[in-house]
Amino acid sequence: MSPIKHLFPAIALVLITVFSAHALEPAATIDEVRFALSYQVGEERLKLRGVASLRYLKFIKAYAGGLYMPENVRSDDVLSDVPKRLVLEYFQTIEAEDFADATRKMVEKNTDTETLSRIAPALDRLCLAYKTVVPKDRYALTYVPEKGLDLSLNGALLGTFEGADFARAMFSIWIGPNPIDKRFRNRLLGPQ
Repeated sequence: MSPIKHLFPAIALVLITVFSAHALEPAATIDEVRFALSYQVGEERLKLRGVASLRYLKFIKAYAGGLYMPENVRSDDVLSDVPKRLVLEYFQTIEAEDFADATRKMVEKNTDTETLSRIAPALDRLCLAYKTVVPKDRYALTYVPEKGLDLSLNGALLGTFEGADFARAMFSIWIGPNPIDKRFRNRLLGPQ
């Protein structure tokens, strides 16, 4: 018997162990998308506040999202200067230019003129950082006071953007007073 054939049982055992361990990790699931129950940001452990799925025309799945916040922060205070993380996993291919257009539109909808003028350079930089996504890709926005807002795609950092006002404007797209979808926002925020 060839030496390679002897490796098959060992490889199979390793794969079974890895996949079994992953299946047993505590997570929340929506539309077959898993979100870990917590996320470590520096010294702070953020807890999953809620998960939601966004659909267009009621039947086209766009993405699923999970919102992470400190356990002691009320949902009403999500846009204040507190650590937070939003993870979005996509079901459809979306072009980078479409992300940029939608981001600009939603930030304008949720931000006063003075703040919009002040954050415009950061908004331009962030829109240039977007990449096209395909199904199963994950964008994440992670905000840490004093550090800034990180934009990442599949765990790869695309940029860091300073300022609590900028972070508030970006998170407002999904969880602000005029979100992309109120039902999505309310499910992310979970129980008040």
